[in-house]
Amino acid sequence: MAQMRRWSPFAELETFRREVDRLFREFFGEERVPTARGWSPVVDIYETPTEVVVQAELPGVKSEDIQIELTDERLTLKGKRERLGEAENATYHLLERNFGEFERSFALNVPVDIEKVEATYRDGVLTIRLPKVEPKRAKRIEVKVEG
Repeated sequence: MAQMRRWSPFAELETFRREVDRLFREFFGEERVPTARGWSPVVDIYETPTEVVVQAELPGVKSEDIQIELTDERLTLKGKRERLGEAENATYHLLERNFGEFERSFALNVPVDIEKVEATYRDGVLTIRLPKVEPKRAKRIEVKVEG
């Protein structure tokens, strides 16, 4: 005899959310490397006529614990946030902050000048400015008549 299960709308919503997340990752070319606790900083990426800007929220992360790797096609952010000391003789009722290592990787859909990239870190926000490469202009070549 088949076992009956109680219908849960939240289970269906979770399945839907996972599928939408997968579609966004495929469309935007983002890869998330899973970590033990799922710690992943939130990121904004926008483009202007002259550059691509990436801003990542990294509160509590020391600047020396942030690594930025860049290739012609991909930007990768890595780092870690250390857990603050736990209070002695305390009973925790809620622990929402994540600690440990993180890694996020993003496809760059426009060519950027790797030599001119700048990264700044202020008030827990990492800002990476990736100047776009000027498109090469067509050059007209004159045909010379010999003889």
